[in-house]
Amino acid sequence: MNAQAQARAHSPSLNAPSTAVQAANADAVAAGSVLMSLCFRAEDVQAMGLARRWTDAAVEELQDLARLTDPVDDEAAEVELRQAIAQNPCEVQAFADLTALLSRQGRHDDALEVVDQALGWCSDVALLQLQAGRVLSAAGRSVQAIHAYHRALALDPMLGDAHYELGLLYEDIGEPRRSARHFRAYSQVIAQPVQADPIN
Repeated sequence: MNAQAQARAHSPSLNAPSTAVQAANADAVAAGSVLMSLCFRAEDVQAMGLARRWTDAAVEELQDLARLTDPVDDEAAEVELRQAIAQNPCEVQAFADLTALLSRQGRHDDALEVVDQALGWCSDVALLQLQAGRVLSAAGRSVQAIHAYHRALALDPMLGDAHYELGLLYEDIGEPRRSARHFRAYSQVIAQPVQADPIN
């Protein structure tokens, strides 16, 4: 074999990719995979946001229709709800109904006052923290609402609605990664089977 043939036999082929090129290709594939993953997450966030807006609009229409067909005396309802809360300050449903009624009327300051009172009495009730977050969010206090939702999750990590609300809020304030994380957590929580309470 002549010297040129031996040199060709021991030198890497010009057609075969070098190790550096292979590593660069692998890095590009990995980066593309991460980028696609982020794109899917952003699409998930956008889809969840759009679904939420449609759902909210549909619920508002149904509530308006219900008020037209079965008018409720808001003043009497408010008195009744305040009495229920006076009897049991930690009554979650009465608290939720009263704050929803006040918020619907545009009385956000009154709703926030009810939130402060309820949390002063029962700050360790996760559902009250969740409702407080909703009232704060409706009043435009996103940062305080986020804190309330996180307190609710600290009290009950399986409270899927808190994850959902956080996903919406983080989307609204332009933090898609946090939004996607909470939407995924919400999906995981609701996918878990409901455990029946043991009968004594």
